[in-house]
Amino acid sequence: MSWKVMRKKTAEAAPAVLAALLAVFLACASPFERVEYWFGDRLFVQGKPVDNRIKIIGIDDVTLRELGPFSGWSRQQAADLLNAFDPEYPPGVIAFDINYFGSREKEGDNALVRAASKYPRVVMASYIQYISRLEKKPDGGLWINNMYLDSVEEPFEALAAVSDSGFTNAMQDSDNYARRAMLSVDWKGEKHYNFACEVYLQFMEMEGREAQMPKTDGQGVYGFDYTAEPGMYEVYSYLDVVEGRCDMKIFQDSIVLVGAYASAMMDQYMVPIARGAIMNGVEVQANHINALLEGRTFREIPVWCVGVLSGVIVGGYVFWAFRRSFPVGMAGGGGLALAMILAAKWMYGQGVYWRCMIPFMGIVMAALARVILEYVAERNRKRKILNVFRTYMAPQVVEELSKSRNFQMELGGREREIAVLFVDIRGFTAMSERLSPKEVVGILNQYLGKVTEAIFRNEGTLDKFIGDAVMAVYNAPLDVPDYWRKAVNTGLDIVESIQQMNEELQREFGVEIACGVGIHCGRAVVGNIGCEYRMDYTAIGDTVNVAERLESIAKAGQVLLSEEMYGHVKQEYSARFLGAQDLKGRADKINVFSLEGTDGTDADR
Repeated sequence: MSWKVMRKKTAEAAPAVLAALLAVFLACASPFERVEYWFGDRLFVQGKPVDNRIKIIGIDDVTLRELGPFSGWSRQQAADLLNAFDPEYPPGVIAFDINYFGSREKEGDNALVRAASKYPRVVMASYIQYISRLEKKPDGGLWINNMYLDSVEEPFEALAAVSDSGFTNAMQDSDNYARRAMLSVDWKGEKHYNFACEVYLQFMEMEGREAQMPKTDGQGVYGFDYTAEPGMYEVYSYLDVVEGRCDMKIFQDSIVLVGAYASAMMDQYMVPIARGAIMNGVEVQANHINALLEGRTFREIPVWCVGVLSGVIVGGYVFWAFRRSFPVGMAGGGGLALAMILAAKWMYGQGVYWRCMIPFMGIVMAALARVILEYVAERNRKRKILNVFRTYMAPQVVEELSKSRNFQMELGGREREIAVLFVDIRGFTAMSERLSPKEVVGILNQYLGKVTEAIFRNEGTLDKFIGDAVMAVYNAPLDVPDYWRKAVNTGLDIVESIQQMNEELQREFGVEIACGVGIHCGRAVVGNIGCEYRMDYTAIGDTVNVAERLESIAKAGQVLLSEEMYGHVKQEYSARFLGAQDLKGRADKINVFSLEGTDGTDADR
């Protein structure tokens, strides 16, 4: 492979490589982690029917007003709640999302122990104490372990003997939303599960079914899918239950969660299913348990794997799309983005959480970059073409052309109705013999300027200069209303301009010039004609040939029209019929008219 080819291929691959490296960096460094969580919440978290086996007894504002601040409660209050349940219709599991650490007043403690001992499945809250600790690495280096397990606080000893416990430590992500939990910790040779898992295990044991524990990542962490927004679970006031105002049969074989339901107790969290709102901690536990019951837990794909996936997807799309046409590239990007979202949702349903925002946004940004590049290229192309058109088209026509949405379609060879005008100087050779070349060029430039002004003034398109001859077309590239009249007006304006020019030439050089004009209309092929090396915007066809032949037989100061042309303008212009004329290169004669005025007088035939 030659160096030139290798350099070309490297240049083509560079955008894809850069896009891939950027995607890998963003996926691994996670500078937009909060946005990624928001994206995932919108994509994955959706409300579902709650499990009616889960019921909440909330310590609400009414309860606190009646019984006083929770900090002053005796443990007799908890015993009263347990004693309120109907022994004939016992709950399946009773779980207190409340800390009962250390002994307090003896009577209350004993009352709670006696009440809890009546039920086989009571779960209390425990709490893990983490501290920061300086530790040695395997290579001898030092590092600070901020999650060193120092101790596990459990219910006071007598209560722990008649109940089970699960730790209630809340895990919050970088955006302060609660989505994940530590499955368990080992302390003093025993495995301690989190509160929701312990309740789940107890309930599955009651139903005689095997518990399916969630799969965790390398740190023992997993996520759980929320079921419902705040207030969707059955909630009963703590005070109503204690005072017997509830039918206790409703709690039979249920999971009964007891916890704070008043803002004053400061047990509230932001949750992904209700962004912008807060949820009481006991409701978070209800959602957590609900997810465990239905197997709706997940573990995240490792960061390095997300980085690799992001790089491959984004880099691969850029490499592929920038070698395809714009519509194909955009369609491919849309299809890839949709497929990726569907794949991420399917994976989430299988218990795998893929942070797919970076590759998704990578595809969107690549597509946007392609749109911008396409727009810039189109603008440059259009500007170049318009610059060319400005050299042979009236400014107002160029302005209209620049606004045309079908601008590109107008620039191919296509057939359309047009009028064609040819004009040429009479006696140019004789004049050239009398004057110096510099003087001849000056006169020729002045003459061509007058002709060009007349063409542009009447919204014509200057096709080309052919020595001292000029060709112009009307009604191309854009439609021009009443283009026949404007072509005829151009002929009259040219004759008048030459007459005015002759006054100056006579004074300065003692010479005069004259011109002949031929105008015909009909169908012709108009557009960029030529090859890839050299193209001109022009018109070709018999219509052009007839106009050129009319100009060739026109006398000095004469504007000749074909019968087709005169038929369009005879209501406004007078002309003299010259009869059927032979035109060079044509087998059939054509009727020719000599334009004489603008009074609309019928031609004399």
